[in-house]
Amino acid sequence: MTIESKKTLINASAEKIFNFVSDFNNFSSMMPPQVEGWQTDGNTCSFKVSGFMQITLEMVERTPFSKVVVAPAAGSGSPMPFKVFIEMKEKDAQTDTRIAFDIDANPMMVMMIKGKAKDALDMMADRLKYFIENQ
Repeated sequence: MTIESKKTLINASAEKIFNFVSDFNNFSSMMPPQVEGWQTDGNTCSFKVSGFMQITLEMVERTPFSKVVVAPAAGSGSPMPFKVFIEMKEKDAQTDTRIAFDIDANPMMVMMIKGKAKDALDMMADRLKYFIENQ
Protein backbone atom coordinates (compact mmCIF):
# COMPACT_ATOMS: atom_id res chain seq x y z
CA MET A 1 0.00 0.00 0.00
CA THR A 2 1.35 3.42 -0.93
CA ILE A 3 0.41 6.57 0.96
CA GLU A 4 1.38 9.83 -0.75
CA SER A 5 1.89 13.38 0.40
CA LYS A 6 0.32 16.22 -1.47
CA LYS A 7 2.37 17.36 -4.46
CA THR A 8 4.41 20.35 -3.41
CA LEU A 9 5.79 22.92 -5.83
CA ILE A 10 9.14 24.17 -4.49
CA ASN A 11 10.82 27.28 -5.86
CA ALA A 12 14.20 25.61 -6.34
CA SER A 13 16.00 23.28 -8.70
CA ALA A 14 15.67 19.52 -8.41
CA GLU A 15 19.43 19.46 -7.84
CA LYS A 16 19.13 21.64 -4.73
CA ILE A 17 16.30 19.51 -3.32
CA PHE A 18 18.10 16.27 -4.17
CA ASN A 19 21.28 17.44 -2.43
CA PHE A 20 19.26 18.36 0.67
CA VAL A 21 17.30 15.09 0.96
CA SER A 22 20.31 12.91 0.06
CA ASP A 23 21.81 13.63 3.48
CA PHE A 24 20.08 12.44 6.67
CA ASN A 25 21.68 15.38 8.52
CA ASN A 26 18.98 17.53 6.87
CA PHE A 27 16.05 15.21 7.62
CA SER A 28 15.69 16.26 11.25
CA SER A 29 14.27 19.61 10.09
CA MET A 30 11.46 17.74 8.28
CA MET A 31 10.49 15.30 11.03
CA PRO A 32 7.22 15.52 12.95
CA PRO A 33 7.33 16.39 16.67
CA GLN A 34 6.70 12.73 17.63
CA VAL A 35 10.24 11.86 16.47
CA GLU A 36 12.66 11.72 19.39
CA GLY A 37 16.37 11.03 19.78
CA TRP A 38 17.38 11.73 16.17
CA GLN A 39 20.90 10.46 15.37
CA THR A 40 22.63 10.23 12.00
CA ASP A 41 25.94 9.72 10.26
CA GLY A 42 24.59 11.09 6.96
CA ASN A 43 23.81 7.73 5.29
CA THR A 44 21.88 6.11 8.14
CA CYS A 45 19.72 7.53 10.89
CA SER A 46 17.99 6.23 13.97
CA PHE A 47 15.18 7.66 16.04
CA LYS A 48 12.19 6.73 18.12
CA VAL A 49 8.61 7.67 17.36
CA SER A 50 6.71 8.44 20.59
CA GLY A 51 5.09 5.24 21.84
CA PHE A 52 6.87 3.10 19.24
CA MET A 53 10.17 1.29 18.86
CA GLN A 54 13.58 2.58 17.79
CA ILE A 55 13.88 2.75 13.98
CA THR A 56 17.09 2.71 11.93
CA LEU A 57 16.89 3.79 8.30
CA GLU A 58 19.37 3.92 5.45
CA MET A 59 19.50 5.53 2.02
CA VAL A 60 18.95 2.67 -0.42
CA GLU A 61 18.73 4.62 -3.66
CA ARG A 62 19.84 8.03 -4.87
CA THR A 63 18.91 8.85 -8.46
CA PRO A 64 20.45 12.28 -9.05
CA PHE A 65 17.95 15.10 -9.19
CA SER A 66 14.86 12.86 -9.34
CA LYS A 67 14.53 10.37 -6.47
CA VAL A 68 15.79 9.33 -3.04
CA VAL A 69 14.61 6.09 -1.41
CA VAL A 70 14.91 5.32 2.30
CA ALA A 71 14.22 1.94 3.96
CA PRO A 72 14.88 0.15 7.26
CA ALA A 73 18.54 -0.72 7.66
CA ALA A 74 19.51 -4.39 7.50
CA GLY A 75 19.09 -5.97 10.92
CA SER A 76 17.15 -2.97 12.25
CA GLY A 77 14.32 -5.15 13.51
CA SER A 78 11.63 -3.21 11.65
CA PRO A 79 8.26 -4.88 12.35
CA MET A 80 7.24 -4.56 8.68
CA PRO A 81 8.96 -3.75 5.39
CA PHE A 82 8.50 -0.23 4.05
CA LYS A 83 10.16 2.41 1.89
CA VAL A 84 9.94 6.18 1.78
CA PHE A 85 10.31 7.78 -1.64
CA ILE A 86 11.08 11.45 -2.23
CA GLU A 87 10.52 12.23 -5.88
CA MET A 88 11.35 15.42 -7.72
CA LYS A 89 10.41 16.63 -11.20
CA GLU A 90 11.83 19.98 -12.26
CA LYS A 91 9.76 22.40 -14.32
CA ASP A 92 11.63 25.58 -15.25
CA ALA A 93 12.90 27.10 -11.98
CA GLN A 94 10.48 25.09 -9.81
CA THR A 95 10.27 21.45 -8.81
CA ASP A 96 7.21 19.29 -8.18
CA THR A 97 8.03 17.21 -5.12
CA ARG A 98 6.19 14.24 -3.61
CA ILE A 99 6.92 12.08 -0.59
CA ALA A 100 5.45 8.57 -0.57
CA PHE A 101 5.38 5.83 2.05
CA ASP A 102 5.11 2.30 0.67
CA ILE A 103 4.35 -0.32 3.31
CA ASP A 104 3.81 -4.05 3.13
CA ALA A 105 1.20 -4.59 5.85
CA ASN A 106 -2.17 -6.20 6.29
CA PRO A 107 -5.22 -4.09 5.39
CA MET A 108 -6.20 -3.58 9.06
CA MET A 109 -2.77 -2.14 9.88
CA VAL A 110 -2.89 0.11 6.82
CA MET A 111 -6.31 1.45 7.86
CA MET A 112 -4.94 2.21 11.33
CA ILE A 113 -1.92 4.19 10.11
CA LYS A 114 -3.14 5.71 6.83
CA GLY A 115 -4.50 8.99 8.21
CA LYS A 116 -1.59 9.73 10.51
CA ALA A 117 0.94 8.71 7.85
CA LYS A 118 -0.70 11.02 5.28
CA ASP A 119 -0.67 13.91 7.77
CA ALA A 120 3.01 13.27 8.58
CA LEU A 121 3.97 13.11 4.88
CA ASP A 122 2.11 16.36 4.13
CA MET A 123 3.86 18.05 7.06
CA MET A 124 7.25 16.76 5.85
CA ALA A 125 6.53 18.11 2.36
CA ASP A 126 5.59 21.53 3.81
CA ARG A 127 8.73 21.61 5.94
CA LEU A 128 10.91 20.55 3.02
CA LYS A 129 9.48 23.42 0.95
CA TYR A 130 10.08 25.87 3.81
CA PHE A 131 13.68 24.83 4.47
CA ILE A 132 14.65 24.70 0.78
CA GLU A 133 13.10 28.08 -0.04
CA ASN A 134 14.51 29.78 3.07
CA GLN A 135 18.13 28.61 2.96
